[in-house]
Amino acid sequence: MDIAQIRKDTPLHEQYSYINTAAASAPPRQVVEAIADYLHKTASLGPYLPSFRRETYAKVDEIREKAGAFIGASAREIAFVKNGTEAINFIAGGLAWNEGDEVILADLEFHSNFVPWLKLQREGKIKLKVLKTDNSGVISVAELEKLITPRTRLITVSHLPNASGALQPVQEICALAKRHNVLTLVNASQTLGLVPIDVKELNCDFLAACGRKWLRGPEGSGILYIREELIDSIQPVLIGWGGTSWDFETNEYSFLPIAKRVEAGCPIVPSILGLGAAIDYAANIGIQAIFERVKELTRYAVERMQTIPGIAIYGPDRIENRLGIIPFNVDGLSPDRITQFLEENRIIIEAGTFMANTMLQQYGIAKMARLSPHYFNTTEEIDRTVELIKVLVEKERQR
Repeated sequence: MDIAQIRKDTPLHEQYSYINTAAASAPPRQVVEAIADYLHKTASLGPYLPSFRRETYAKVDEIREKAGAFIGASAREIAFVKNGTEAINFIAGGLAWNEGDEVILADLEFHSNFVPWLKLQREGKIKLKVLKTDNSGVISVAELEKLITPRTRLITVSHLPNASGALQPVQEICALAKRHNVLTLVNASQTLGLVPIDVKELNCDFLAACGRKWLRGPEGSGILYIREELIDSIQPVLIGWGGTSWDFETNEYSFLPIAKRVEAGCPIVPSILGLGAAIDYAANIGIQAIFERVKELTRYAVERMQTIPGIAIYGPDRIENRLGIIPFNVDGLSPDRITQFLEENRIIIEAGTFMANTMLQQYGIAKMARLSPHYFNTTEEIDRTVELIKVLVEKERQR
């Protein structure tokens, strides 16, 4: 992995140390160029010059193939979405629910993989069952199995929760679900572009992910995987020319027999082109190499952060269970003060609740800071971040 070249590809590093990929990453210049090139052409040629439009839609089809191959799926099983939230809603709103159906999720789920199911429960379409987790943030497959009944229809799980950084045993969870004939939806918004994913090996039924985080794609990009055998079971929430065929004479219409059926109207071409460039960039580096580097940076960051006086690091105690996301607080410092001081010194991290209500309750806190290094970060940046927090601790002590 050529870190020097990767950092050249990321102009942001000329000004800041960006250690906040769990929120959204800095795209490499290749992603920006793919988008800008298209926009410049629309300005000079017009978006509907026939030859240009054919070229553009051929690229969109090619990127659908790439996106599928990137996660071990076929193009038929891939829909483009604006974000992971939209993808989750397409499944929640698209399945035909039977009265008494149960959906299981863990209490650590992010807002967008909780409220769609709450809505279905409020409407009387499902019963929601919530698995309680401990401070490790790692789902116990054995405890999960205890919640399964003959009425369980679907289990949904975040591969890597946005707040805890606890990598979940999704393959074991999907295997458990298959043994009980239960559907699975994996939220991979924090692992697409970070962890090697093969949906056939995972044996999941649906997978939702945004492109703006660890894949380093643009905002407004993402993918939804629907297992081919289940495509016809999803009734699109939105309907229009993008996902249907229509017989004008008979007024009969039908949904396309591919995952694209959930796409209605014009695709968001700039975001899709940027997504394609991001997939190429990650594939050229190698997803396994990315995974290994972020594991090492995570380990290094935790070790260095533990030298900060008064620090509390949340989430898994075992470093093997943590990846890329390190939430923390420091005695005597508000999370906002930490992020403000680091920003003043050209380091970007984040503070907030991260909508992690269960985690906040478990630790008795209202807010936390979060460090999330990616492969383009360096140990020197981590060292400087740690030393600056120590400086801030000393400043506050002397007040």
